[in-house]
Amino acid sequence: MTRKRRTREETKELLLDAAVRVVLARSNGDLDGSTNPLAGVRITDALEEVNRLLHDRDPAAPQMTTGAAYNIWPSQEEFQQALLDKILLDAATPEIDRVKAELETGLSQGLGWRELVVRCFGVDFEVSYEEPTMFLMIGMTALAPPQRLAGMNHESNERYLTETGAILGRILDYGGRRMAPGLTVDDLVWAIEAIESGYMLRRRAALDVTDRRVNGHTVVQTAILAVVKDFTVDADA
Repeated sequence: MTRKRRTREETKELLLDAAVRVVLARSNGDLDGSTNPLAGVRITDALEEVNRLLHDRDPAAPQMTTGAAYNIWPSQEEFQQALLDKILLDAATPEIDRVKAELETGLSQGLGWRELVVRCFGVDFEVSYEEPTMFLMIGMTALAPPQRLAGMNHESNERYLTETGAILGRILDYGGRRMAPGLTVDDLVWAIEAIESGYMLRRRAALDVTDRRVNGHTVVQTAILAVVKDFTVDADA
């Protein structure tokens, strides 16, 4: 029996399907290897960028050597793990100083709790949320094996919950609101984060999705307001 030779397209589809299965298996932790998008960033790449910056600041400054870098991270894997950890930490409290300033300004102006929520969350994506570090964080969280993230993501999660929870707590106290039975401020923090992250990703494919306004608010702000309203009740109830 003679076997039919695969066409170029059949070969292409087989290879691509197999590659997708490898990516999924790695992201699930079922297969060795990393889907970390930073895997291609080498210590030598960082070293070259550091030396360029040092030279720009002072042409006579001594250049950093590979020995200095490898003394900190003996392997590429350790370097990339530290890099991933830094990105997760940097993205833990995006623009937190701006949010705190908005809260203080709103409180001094006597705004209602709904307007404070709008000021602090779901702001203009074009201005405040086109942050490359945030997209790196989202991509890594989605692709890196869960076992790898479990230990290293704890500090960034705690920082995000603490900072954002404190802001929401002040808004709720000020507005005479409290969390609904069975729900916590942490639940509210993660719900708002899910809305913002989802709209950030959608904006990359369709800018107009986040720009639409309803009754003076963007659709992002409207979604966040709905969650805050449904997750909380009148403190006197």
